[in-house]
Amino acid sequence: MMRRLWFVAFLLALGSGGTRTVVTRDGKILEGTVTREGAVVVVATADGPVRLPAQTVVAIFETYPDARREAASRLGQAKKLFEEATAKPDHDPLRRRLLAVSLDICRETRDLIQILEGHTSATERAELIELMRQLPQLMRLVRDAKGATATAEGSLDDPIEPVPLDSLGLEVKFPSTTQDPTEVKEALGTGQVAMIGELASTEPEARVLAARKLTSPPAPHALPALSKVMQKESDRDVLAALVEAIARLDVEPHLKSEFAWMLGEDELNRRIAIIHLGRRLPSRAACDFLGECFRTRPPTHIQVRVAFASAFRKFRPRSIEVLREALVKSKDVAARAEVVRQLGVLRDRAALPLLKMTLVPAAGAGGSPDLFRVSIFAIESLGKASVPLLVELMGDPNSAIKRQAQALAKRITEEEVDGIDELQKWWARNRRYVDEDEKEFWKEQEKKDFPVGADEFRIFERRLPDPRD
Repeated sequence: MMRRLWFVAFLLALGSGGTRTVVTRDGKILEGTVTREGAVVVVATADGPVRLPAQTVVAIFETYPDARREAASRLGQAKKLFEEATAKPDHDPLRRRLLAVSLDICRETRDLIQILEGHTSATERAELIELMRQLPQLMRLVRDAKGATATAEGSLDDPIEPVPLDSLGLEVKFPSTTQDPTEVKEALGTGQVAMIGELASTEPEARVLAARKLTSPPAPHALPALSKVMQKESDRDVLAALVEAIARLDVEPHLKSEFAWMLGEDELNRRIAIIHLGRRLPSRAACDFLGECFRTRPPTHIQVRVAFASAFRKFRPRSIEVLREALVKSKDVAARAEVVRQLGVLRDRAALPLLKMTLVPAAGAGGSPDLFRVSIFAIESLGKASVPLLVELMGDPNSAIKRQAQALAKRITEEEVDGIDELQKWWARNRRYVDEDEKEFWKEQEKKDFPVGADEFRIFERRLPDPRD
């Protein structure tokens, strides 16, 4: 409960008027009038109302400078709680709670900063980077202090003592009006612990139900069990429920332990579920994790390719760096071709320098007919945004590259461009329209959560056309 206190403070201070920006844990940004209905946040956007579970919302603010100031305020609050905690004896139960709340605030602040970095001005971004620089150091100090507290003599065996909320030092703004309380009269049952055993049921419906009961409230005690069950599960519905339950937890510290098995997983349904789980993690950790999965076992099934492509679109520009690393480190031609396919479907012009690097004729060092073919079609996948690269390639000393670039320029521009000068003139006339189309494309992608269709990979099944045709 304590890890959500900051968000509760945000909700309680909402009020009823004005357009606000809502940031969710998976990186979505919504704008509109914000209200609260119990545990649901309702955003009245221009496209209609959007209902969000409260626990998926990272922050609500009016302007991005307000969000940056809120992030700084949260970091200051975490430091204050850490200082108060370390001033208390190791055996003091309040010390443990202060450290736990401080660490939770740090994690919430980290998620908020990572989402804000791509949507703020250069000045605001510099301040966010400075805050992000301070966070890891503070989190290490808090974790070290928690470890010292846990190993103190008798501290683990002491009964948990109730601590008043106001003793935690949190600044919570309460609403001026109260809402009717909800009274639970029925029996509460055996609790979530009993659901762990149900995950081993032979009936998929029972396993789905058990996973859902471990989803809300989140069940950190069940994390190892959820990982083990997912490692053997193949039913899509059960996997979807497991992903939802695991995504609500702090998975990042356990990626190299409890979830290390995911890197080499090859069963289709599990692999797609792993990618969906990766999309739910904080952006940098998620992209690095998915990059390791990709490098360990490059995809060969179209559904896996599509799932990776959608995730890499979501996490750009970080994903371009991850794919660059996979391209440089791999010596296998088939694995490099998979990277090139992803770079093409990514549809980001920042990938063009990497595609130029892979454009090696079959006779060249590190070249192969298939890699050359895939690279040409990857450049074509970027459409008109690839014209500046084609201008360079049309002047390449290698005749094979030059001929393919000339043919590709005609296909992309749909005009008879016979030389570099004509192609440069075409770019000068149309660059503004290309930039506008690209901006609209990414706006639509973000709105729809970065969809990728299997048809976008069909271009790589084509044979390389003869430039003389």
